[in-house]
Amino acid sequence: MIPSQVPSAGEKLLDHIAHWVPDLGAASGTLESLGFILTPWSEQHASSRPGAPIAPVGSANRCIMLRSGYLEILAPLSLTPIGRELQAGIERYVGVHLLAFGSSDTKAEQARLEARGFPQRPVVALRREVETEKGATATLRFTVGRAELGSMAEGRVQFLTHHTPEHLWQTRWLGHPNTAEELAEVWIVVADLDEAAERYAAYLDLPAQPIETGAATISLSRGRVSLFTAETFRKRLPGAEVPTLPYIAGYGLAASDPGRARELAESASGMEVQVLERGSNGTDPDRFAIHLPASAGGTLLFSRSGYLYPTR
Repeated sequence: MIPSQVPSAGEKLLDHIAHWVPDLGAASGTLESLGFILTPWSEQHASSRPGAPIAPVGSANRCIMLRSGYLEILAPLSLTPIGRELQAGIERYVGVHLLAFGSSDTKAEQARLEARGFPQRPVVALRREVETEKGATATLRFTVGRAELGSMAEGRVQFLTHHTPEHLWQTRWLGHPNTAEELAEVWIVVADLDEAAERYAAYLDLPAQPIETGAATISLSRGRVSLFTAETFRKRLPGAEVPTLPYIAGYGLAASDPGRARELAESASGMEVQVLERGSNGTDPDRFAIHLPASAGGTLLFSRSGYLYPTR
């Protein structure tokens, strides 16, 4: 286990994002072709309250575990409430619909958010089975607090607490050929930047700082959330699509060798690779974006920092 996966009291981490996809196999193949190692297929189960029975929630996932944070690929399995929620999101666009923040106490975050006027769904105990590196079976356990459906228009925004991180961050899943190590930044494109920045600052209980006209960022104890108008986002990533507003457009990954990641991306079939500019220094070939095909959706960036803007 990497100790930084579990925040200390008062810390908030950028924990993970999730691509919502109609075909888990196709999306998995897309990301594997970029040099990611994926965890095995797993069906998710949950309990609605302490002592309530554990039952399937209607979704399955595979994950890309990083030394800091992770990426999830999530697909509906059946027409449960969660399955229908995933399907509705996919009908809007295939791509990133979930943004999760790590906390040492999700129930306390839930109480704080309700006091601030953010409607919250009941806290759930999420479970799924996993094989350990020694071949045994272990149960992954999470406490998850989700914003009420529709109250955060960008997607499913949530806090969670990991209770079994030693079973999730297994060493065998961390050595990605593309050298990805950290989920550093998530990008959200909105119609009203001032409203969104104020709302996310209140949700996270952290200040939003302007970056430039049409962009603001919120730095967490680890990672950051950056908000953009469509005009500014297109200026920073000219090849990126803006299918709707608001939406979670993509994310930045810190890699130890971005050049290796670029080689893999350029050799993968159907990938659109965009080398980015870096201020007065000109083009940096090891700072690049990938506009993912429709099987996975969204845009991801590789660089040593993982930030769309090179500095904090």
